[in-house]
Amino acid sequence: MLSKWLHKQTILQVAILVLFTIIIFFPLHFWQIAFHDITDYTTYKEMVRCITVDQENWVEVANLPAWPFMVVTLTRILSIRIWKAAFFTQMGMQVLLAIALFFYSKKELPDAKTWLHIALPLGIMLAAPVFLIAVKDRLLYFGYIGINSTHNPTIIALKPFVILTFMATTDAFRGEKKPLPMALLTAGLVIFSTLIKPSYIICLLPAAGIFFIIQAVSHQKIDLPFLFFSIALPAMLVLSYQFLLTYGSNENAIIFSPLTVMRNFSGWLLAKFILSIWFPLLASALYFNELLASIPMLIAWLTFTFGALYSYFLAEDGLRIFHGNFLWSGEISLFVLFAVTTFFFFKQQRSKYPPQKWQTVFWIGFLPHIVCGVIYFIYCLMNNFYF
Repeated sequence: MLSKWLHKQTILQVAILVLFTIIIFFPLHFWQIAFHDITDYTTYKEMVRCITVDQENWVEVANLPAWPFMVVTLTRILSIRIWKAAFFTQMGMQVLLAIALFFYSKKELPDAKTWLHIALPLGIMLAAPVFLIAVKDRLLYFGYIGINSTHNPTIIALKPFVILTFMATTDAFRGEKKPLPMALLTAGLVIFSTLIKPSYIICLLPAAGIFFIIQAVSHQKIDLPFLFFSIALPAMLVLSYQFLLTYGSNENAIIFSPLTVMRNFSGWLLAKFILSIWFPLLASALYFNELLASIPMLIAWLTFTFGALYSYFLAEDGLRIFHGNFLWSGEISLFVLFAVTTFFFFKQQRSKYPPQKWQTVFWIGFLPHIVCGVIYFIYCLMNNFYF
């Protein structure tokens, strides 16, 4: 599919997008990894340091080994310090995400202007919740469902893989048959991304299951072998391994504890929830009929529903209760929903409806997320904290 896009103009567009991605995100990743200590990078860098000292320490990250593996590999191949390897890893993931979003844009908006395929990925990677409540509580992150968290290495590394996995999933529900090499590649992406962080796949699997039932009842054409062997089966195998490793003993368990974690960090939860999903909510409401005909939008909303349920209603017991590990499901599923909604929304720009409705959603829905994202980006760059 990508072969038809690989010509001089596309290569130039990708090169420009990559250049802007590096210019924008280089200082943030460099500063947070090299100098900030109130981020998750501190913990992850220490994990990698322990592994480089003693190989037996791999057991400590056996449930989520993919990110440490990338950093350890770069450390050894390039003979560089751990923080530099972490920085190169994150920049590589950021560039890969930009490219994945670029080709998603080309696929969903084939007739769009050239600059849009560059601008939209950058906007998506910068977007943040509309943090109006910050005027009251001074919090730009806590209590919201983040769209682009900057302080956690694995959630950043996960994004390009979930975009590709989502694209493959929606193609299967459209009945598009994938050749064997693509099926094997997708299975590899699912395995590797789940070993980075299972936060997205635990939302996508039940969402895809529900959507499969709906499509089957409606007698829609589905590539079921691809969905099962390239996505569901690899994911379930890895998730089973991770569950047994993490919760197989009596030390840790998943508990139903509504709002416990979210209320620990912030108040105003309902308002912050709405402000987190403001653009997808507004665009979906005003283009509801078009949404019902859009497989990507339906799957993205279903997936986010599970992510939100996990974030607000699940926790881990004991000392891990306020680690907030289920919050990542809400964040990564909202990131995908925001990206899918962006392409869906800009596709409506060419629809039969009067442009006034589109402009209304753009100015009061889409743009506030981007403005807040730029503010939050600068905030994280200039401060040794993220909340």
